[in-house]
Amino acid sequence: MSSILFLLAVFVCLLSFWIRWRKRKMSIFQRYGIPGPKPNFITGNLMEYNEKRNKCLDEWLEKYGNVFGFFLGGKPWVVCHDLELIKLIQIKDFKNFMNKDLLLPDGGIPYNQMLKALSLQQNEDWKISRNILSTSFSTAKLKMMSTLMFKPINIFLEKIDKQKKSPFDIAEFYKKLTFDIIGRTAFGIQTNVQNEEISKFVQSIYGLLQVDSTDLLTSLSICFPEMEPVPTYLRMISDKIKYVINYPSSRLAFDTCRQIVLSRKKSGYHPPDLLQIMIDAEGETDGVVRKLPTDNIVANAVLFMVAGYDTTSTVLAWCTHYLVKYPEKQEKIRQEINENIENNQQIEYADLSKLKYLDQILSETLRLRPSSPISFSRICSEDFRYKNITIPKGVTVTIPAPSMHKDVNYWKDPENFNPDRFSCKTAGQIDQTIYQPFGAGPRGCIGMRMAQTVMKLTLANLIRSYKLEACGSLEAEEEFSIFLIRLKNGVIVKATAISS
Repeated sequence: MSSILFLLAVFVCLLSFWIRWRKRKMSIFQRYGIPGPKPNFITGNLMEYNEKRNKCLDEWLEKYGNVFGFFLGGKPWVVCHDLELIKLIQIKDFKNFMNKDLLLPDGGIPYNQMLKALSLQQNEDWKISRNILSTSFSTAKLKMMSTLMFKPINIFLEKIDKQKKSPFDIAEFYKKLTFDIIGRTAFGIQTNVQNEEISKFVQSIYGLLQVDSTDLLTSLSICFPEMEPVPTYLRMISDKIKYVINYPSSRLAFDTCRQIVLSRKKSGYHPPDLLQIMIDAEGETDGVVRKLPTDNIVANAVLFMVAGYDTTSTVLAWCTHYLVKYPEKQEKIRQEINENIENNQQIEYADLSKLKYLDQILSETLRLRPSSPISFSRICSEDFRYKNITIPKGVTVTIPAPSMHKDVNYWKDPENFNPDRFSCKTAGQIDQTIYQPFGAGPRGCIGMRMAQTVMKLTLANLIRSYKLEACGSLEAEEEFSIFLIRLKNGVIVKATAISS
C-alpha cells in the first residue's frame, strides 16, 4: 500500500511540474512582448488554424500586426509579414535562421534514413548537401532530364483523347502524370500509374504522400513535442511491421530505391535521370570535393517525389481552373505556341523560353495559390533582436506568402487573376520578398526550375492539342492539407481536340 502511495505521490509531483513547465512555455510570447492569440493549454491555436488556415492568419495579422506569435499545437511560431525582417531572416542573418521546421521530426515519413534528406538536414550537413545537389539542377541537366518527360506527357494526352469530349476530372490525370514523371526522373523506374498499374512500390510511395495532422501519433507530436521521440518511434515500429508482413511501407520504398542506386553504381548504366545526376554529383566545400553517400541519394530521391508530386499536380490543377474560367487567356497561350513552335513538332525544353505568356499564367497562378505558410518556416537558433521585439531561441518563424501575395499594399486588385502583372514591362517592379512562391534565400526550393519545367511542358502540349472547357461550377472551393491548398472537387473539364 505504501509503495502505491509513493508512486502516486511521485506521479502527482511530476504532473504538477509538467503543468507548471507547460504553462510557462505557452506564455513565452507574453514574456517576450510579442502579441498574438491566447493559446489553448493542450492544442495551442491548432484547432482555429486548422479550421481557417490562411484566413486565420489574415485575421490575426489584421488584429495583432505584422509580427505576432501563435502556437501550432505545443510549438511556438512567429508569423512575420514585415519586409525588412523577412530579408534579415532569409538572407542577411540567414545563419541564425538556417534550419527548417517540418512540424514532425521525420517530416512525416517514418524511416530513420529520411533524416538524410535535404529539407530535414541542419547546419553544416545541410550546407554540404545543398552545395552538391545544386549542381543537379543546372540548365544542361534540366534539358537532359526533360527528354524523360516526353513519354509520360504523350501517355497523358492519349488518356485525355480517350475521353471523347466527356467531362472528366483533369486534376486526377495530373496526379498520375506527375507521379509518372517523378518516378522516372527521381527513381529511374517506369511506374505505369497512368495505365492503372499499381505495384507495391507505388502503393508505398502513395503512403508517404498521406501525412495527416488528424492522425493520432501526428497530433501527439504536434501538440506535445516534449513526448518525442516516442510518437516518432511508434510510427517507425508500425511501418516496420507493415514491411515484415509484406505490406506497402516506407521501408519498402527506401529499400527499392537503394537497390536501384547500388545496381547503377555496379553496372555503370548512366540514364539521363535525376537519380543518376545525384549519383554523379559532386561539390566543393572548404576545399574538399565531396559526393553524396548512398543513403543521402536515396533519401533525396524520396524527398523529391514527396515534395514534387502533390505541389506540382496541385498547381497544374489550379492553373487549368483559371484557363477554363478565362478561355480568352487559354486561347492567347495557344496562339503563342503556334507562333513560336512549328505544327506537330515536339515541344522541347529550349522552346519554353519563347512561351512568355504561359510563364505569366503560371506566375499568376502561383501568386494566388502558393503553398501553405508552413512551407516557409525557419527555426531561430539564437535570440534575435529586431526593433522593439525579440524572437526567442528555438521558436519557428514563418513567412505568410499567401497573405503577402494578396496584400492590397503591394498588388492592385489582388484577388483578380491578372497574368499581365508578370509581363516584361511590370515583372521587374515586383519585390521578390513579397512574391516568393518557392521561398527565397539559400534555403529556397532547390527543385523550383524542375517543377516549372514539368508544368510548362505539360500545359504547352495540352493547350496546343486540346481546347479545354469548364463543366459545372467555376467557383473554386478550397481544401486544406498541412502543406497545400487544393481544389476540393477537382477540375471537371471537357477536352476537344484541335485539328492540325
